Amino acid sequence: MTPPPANVPVAAGGASAAAIDALLAVLRPLARLAIDHGVQFGQLEELAKRAMVEAALRATEGEAGRAAPAISRLSVISGIHRKEVKRLVESTDLAELRAERAPAAELFTRWMTDRAWHDGEGRPLALPRRPVADGPSFETLARGVTTDVHPRTLLDELLRLELVAVDEAADTVALRGDAFVPTGRIEGLLAFLAANVGDHLAAAQANVAAALRAAGGEPPERPPFVEQALYADALSAGSADDAAERARAYWGRLLGTLAPELQRLEDEDRAAGRAADQRVRIGLYCYVEPVGGGAAPSDGSETR
Repeated sequence: MTPPPANVPVAAGGASAAAIDALLAVLRPLARLAIDHGVQFGQLEELAKRAMVEAALRATEGEAGRAAPAISRLSVISGIHRKEVKRLVESTDLAELRAERAPAAELFTRWMTDRAWHDGEGRPLALPRRPVADGPSFETLARGVTTDVHPRTLLDELLRLELVAVDEAADTVALRGDAFVPTGRIEGLLAFLAANVGDHLAAAQANVAAALRAAGGEPPERPPFVEQALYADALSAGSADDAAERARAYWGRLLGTLAPELQRLEDEDRAAGRAADQRVRIGLYCYVEPVGGGAAPSDGSETR
């Protein structure tokens, strides 16, 4: 393939190797998040399609002479079939997608809620792993949920998620009482993740998009967002923990300095009657893992 001329923005030449590599790096933790929460590939694929169509709609906002982009135009931009684009544009309801459950999650839910699998006091039974006479068993419960997945595979998945415990001596399986984290807490943490990571990624995407426009000769609309990081890859485990503690301490100082300043700016805007139609999120993050688990930065933001 012949590369695009030097004065043509990268996007005009198709997906670059750097873009593919960057997307894979971003998708890896998203995939881990999906697996941790029982999100199946089909659900993630549906979410990706919706996000692509939404992005295509935003990319065509304000085009001269167009009230709304044609379905075929959105299909070309996103690479999604026209019929799928039409469906996604016409329906934004996620209820059906949210209701889908993986087989292991379905088994867990049935065990938790179906009185047929409870004792006389309404508590989930500890089940023999295999059928014993006509009594309840884990295998019977598993095959009642699906015959497409072997009960042992479902058990392995529930063990991975730390939702069940196996008593090897008695050959029984029981739900773990310490596995039940309050739903509201998990939902709050996920909402926090969505807001913080979403804005962080949006800032980085906006900076790259601005660079693309500048490569095409467009003047910058605003300075790049602050999106920097320090990196070190020659630390002991103890030193890495110390670095994480220092980051927490710096965040406390940053919070104590910036929070009053943001409040002052809000007060000044209100007093001046200026339109309050903008929002800002300022954050700091720290991540620690063994060397080789992630990619080093390529922008020179590195410390030794």
